[in-house]
Amino acid sequence: MFSRFKLFTLIFLILTVLSTSALSRSVWENEPFKFLLKDNILTLVHDQSRLVEIQSFQFNFVEPDTMIVDKVSSDTMILKLEFNRTDGFHKNFPSQILLTIAHFSNTIHFSASHSSFNHIMIRMKDLNEHYFGLIEKCYPHNTTNPDLRGNVVDVEIYGNGSQEYAENYASVYSAFYMSSLGYGSFFDTFAKGRYHLAVNGMTEIYHQTGALNWYVFYGPTGGQIHHEYYNVIGRPKSVPIWACGPIFWRDQNNGGKHEILDDIRKFTELRIPLTACWVDRPYSNGAHAWSKMDFNENFSDPRKWIRTINEEYGLEFMTWIGPMTFDDPDFPGRFSIDPGYFDLTHPEALKEFERRLDLYQYTVGVRGHKMDRADEHFPLTARWHDPVSESESRNKYVYLYSKVIHEFLFNAHGENQFNFARSAFHRCQPFLSGVWGGDSRSNWQGMAGNQANAMRCGFMGFPIWGQDTGGYLGPGRIDETLYIRWLQWGAWNGMFEIKIDGSGGSGQDRPPWKYSRQLQTVFREACEQRMRLLPTIYSCANTSYKNGVLMKPLPYSYPMDDQTYAIWDEYIFCDAFLIAPVFTNEYWRTIYLPEGTWIALDDPADETIGPVTLEKEIPIESIPVFIRENSIYLSGGIYPGNAKKWRKSSDQNSEITIHLFPGKTGEAVAFTYVDYYDGDTEKEMVLQNQSDQIRFHSDALMNPVKIELRCTAKPKRIESKGKTIPFTYDRRRHMAVIPIEKNQAIDLNITYDLK
Repeated sequence: MFSRFKLFTLIFLILTVLSTSALSRSVWENEPFKFLLKDNILTLVHDQSRLVEIQSFQFNFVEPDTMIVDKVSSDTMILKLEFNRTDGFHKNFPSQILLTIAHFSNTIHFSASHSSFNHIMIRMKDLNEHYFGLIEKCYPHNTTNPDLRGNVVDVEIYGNGSQEYAENYASVYSAFYMSSLGYGSFFDTFAKGRYHLAVNGMTEIYHQTGALNWYVFYGPTGGQIHHEYYNVIGRPKSVPIWACGPIFWRDQNNGGKHEILDDIRKFTELRIPLTACWVDRPYSNGAHAWSKMDFNENFSDPRKWIRTINEEYGLEFMTWIGPMTFDDPDFPGRFSIDPGYFDLTHPEALKEFERRLDLYQYTVGVRGHKMDRADEHFPLTARWHDPVSESESRNKYVYLYSKVIHEFLFNAHGENQFNFARSAFHRCQPFLSGVWGGDSRSNWQGMAGNQANAMRCGFMGFPIWGQDTGGYLGPGRIDETLYIRWLQWGAWNGMFEIKIDGSGGSGQDRPPWKYSRQLQTVFREACEQRMRLLPTIYSCANTSYKNGVLMKPLPYSYPMDDQTYAIWDEYIFCDAFLIAPVFTNEYWRTIYLPEGTWIALDDPADETIGPVTLEKEIPIESIPVFIRENSIYLSGGIYPGNAKKWRKSSDQNSEITIHLFPGKTGEAVAFTYVDYYDGDTEKEMVLQNQSDQIRFHSDALMNPVKIELRCTAKPKRIESKGKTIPFTYDRRRHMAVIPIEKNQAIDLNITYDLK
């Protein structure tokens, strides 16, 4: 006779078999994906793990009564959806439609449409996952936590959130989110949407549109998910090297061109390196000192003083712009509703917009724009030259703003130009160099809120994010400790731009020469650090199409670690660094280090094994930065900016250091270096740990090179192409330093004694 234990075991096995049989009605297998269909429930499986379980597709809020397989091919499955009822409104509501599911790379695409459809909804079972993306604002209730599980999110550009939210105009949105289960969801439409994320056991994607156009991207990390995403929307826009360095600006330049030149001169006297600056409104003639889009008398003869900025100081120059003329009617294609937005589909409006910018700005040396105002008071009911639905108007206008400005700049300057905006929507990435995080308050809360904005933008796939270092709203002069911490953090942003006055021309300036020597030293060190890392930042900015965003939230890189889901105040920068800024007036903070070995940037002999939570004292001189084991980064002076005034060597002859941090035995890591001095050629580097041997390969670089290899013991021998080469070893720092000849491909074998 069976024992009770054996009986329970038999019952369990039978139930397991029955359950497996019920779930295993595979209707389409395309490795590594599989679709299961049972009782109109469609489940997408990847390598035996459920990614999504679709309870229903709804069209005008009507669910199909049956869903059956119509056709299957190697890369496509077509489902026939049959309806026994209508929406009660459209006479031509269909009795059946075809839903196409296509597979390519690690992407699944769902598509269906009908002329009677106005609303599309996808209802999915909550699989206990966590959701990240969709919205830049600290949502809901000013929370900094990026995890949107349990929330309802509206996906529509709306900038006027100053009363409800801590920051003004943090206006980036996207119909894209990431799941902790290892996939990205993208509904490709400009129509407004509403997302219920794990509410009452269900997740719902809704858009007010007539077409189902939904993508699911698989990836074990955010970077791999975004690689699939960019294959659909297009590569992110390339970024010029001068936009990767420190950039300064004032909210108002009441002193005109003389004040700009005087600021640059004073920065240079303090030997604080810069690569660019821009002028904010007001600087033009016309309504709101902008509508004519020229330079007013205060900025007369712009060709001359911009040439001085370019040639004498080595900086590039940009301007503020907006897609409106306010109360100036002298512009074709204006919408009839204030504040004078003009129609970005109107041929005459586009022609005149480009004519003015080209004539008054590009021809005198303007290389880029801070793009403002597309998210404020936008007229939803305006009639466009190319008709657009009210549901799409806000989101599509922001997209068109990025697209047309990119085209204007490209026509004038080719790739050597930069544009950044505070409002953005998905599909802006190929046309928008970067985004900035709205008009933050000049206090600790404003700084912290902007960091949370950065993480949300990272999940949405906007590679370059920056903010007004020092804050925008509030006094010009701010507390020195706050300013120091903000500078230390800003240097590790995707874009490092520094505001040196208060908002609204308060007259209370915050340039470094009006603060203590300690502040000036920190200011200089932050900018110098940024300049040293240009080889890494420039490379990562221009390879984001395959490696993901520059400021990676921890769940982006460690989606299986549930300890990371609520973390907003740390991030991975350029894949090699973990940055833990200080967002309070304290000299300590809690730091979470995920799995792996983490090496202190300022002391390579200091390592910490994760996962671990640290309580760390943080002196005012620096913020915690850790280097991730199994990583590569580069440093060196490859672009001068105003440092040309005090540096003697040419930047093409400056030495680049390749920093190598090998992983555990069997691990490998790759890095793509974009060689500025070799026509931006992508050059591959690979670092491998093969037990008793470290191997490193790199294509030849145009600059002289040295290698710093972290190793806890002195290597026995280092060989290149079969020949032993000399090296030095710093036992205290755990660093081997290896000189490399210029313009030579690198193949190193580093051998250790095994004891």
